[in-house]
Amino acid sequence: MLYFFDKLVSRLSLFLQSLALLAFIILTCSVIYEVVARSIINKPTIWSLEIVTYMISCVAFFGSAYVLRINKHLEVNLFTNILPKKIKLIFSFFSNLVGLIFCFIAFYYGCKLINLSYILGVVSVSELRTPLWIPQLTVPIGFFALTLEFLIRILKLFTAQNNKQ
Repeated sequence: MLYFFDKLVSRLSLFLQSLALLAFIILTCSVIYEVVARSIINKPTIWSLEIVTYMISCVAFFGSAYVLRINKHLEVNLFTNILPKKIKLIFSFFSNLVGLIFCFIAFYYGCKLINLSYILGVVSVSELRTPLWIPQLTVPIGFFALTLEFLIRILKLFTAQNNKQ
């Protein structure tokens, strides 16, 4: 059961990472186009800054679950490296639990934000007039994937501990 759930979450994280990569490519192309349009053609765009801002959000929130999966998030381990293995396990459990709770709360309130933005019909103040619930979707989607990744990490800690006993 854990294997199936892990594979499912892994595929979600990989898919979101692919979307983050696509957003990064769009972001890069938009910036290059804006620089060329502004400095060479002397006709700046009205959409570039807004698109780049949305793509930065996509890169940050969509890429974070995959980064957690491959264990490349920032980790301060100066103190924990000198601890015994059993205490390291306890610290790992609690840090993953705190991460899970935080991400779930951010997911919940991100959904509430989107609901409010959708109901009120909030749009961006730029010329694009983008309905803001669309770019705001990156927040709960990213935190949902992070919540699942933290849950997998906790379950793997317990599974690894049970297999050793």
